[in-house]
Amino acid sequence: MAARKGPTPPRSLPGGSCPRAAKLATLAAVAALACLNDAEDTAGTEFEESSADDVMYGVSHNMSKDGVREARLEADSMLMWSDSTHTWVMQMTLHVFGDQGGQRATITADRGRFDMSTNELTAVGNAVLTIPGQDREIRTEVLNFSQDSDRVWSDVTVVMREAGCEIEGDRLESDISFNRVKLWGTRERDCPER
Repeated sequence: MAARKGPTPPRSLPGGSCPRAAKLATLAAVAALACLNDAEDTAGTEFEESSADDVMYGVSHNMSKDGVREARLEADSMLMWSDSTHTWVMQMTLHVFGDQGGQRATITADRGRFDMSTNELTAVGNAVLTIPGQDREIRTEVLNFSQDSDRVWSDVTVVMREAGCEIEGDRLESDISFNRVKLWGTRERDCPER
């Protein structure tokens, strides 16, 4: 994995401080923030990438519990800040494994907020949970994964495809074995006659 340090901090110009340059920099930062849409998560923007202390490319991280690998996180890139245990991963895939090591499920998303100290992940943007052994696929905009609490959940609208039917729900909760998948506020969207 290649690591790249973040941008070099500005240096003082000879002859003391430069109030005009500081005002311009502040104005540019305010303008950049004004362009961000509050309703949209902005992880992965060039602004945020340039503020990261480190950027890693081609990331692969194993998550284990009691010496058993439960998941592997892969991402095109990871943004890290020295004052935080949280990172952002871009174009991410989380492979979830069963007790015997076989792949149990896959979570993909545009990006994710990952806490390296707790192995908790929030997949954001086009999040898709695929459970091949159950012929089940769940799509949502935000999907949470917590290894320690043995939980996968979403508190926003989800669409589940199972056995040729599509069902929409207000939220989702499951264990990471995917034996107890629950949807609340369900509505059939597309289901062929049985």
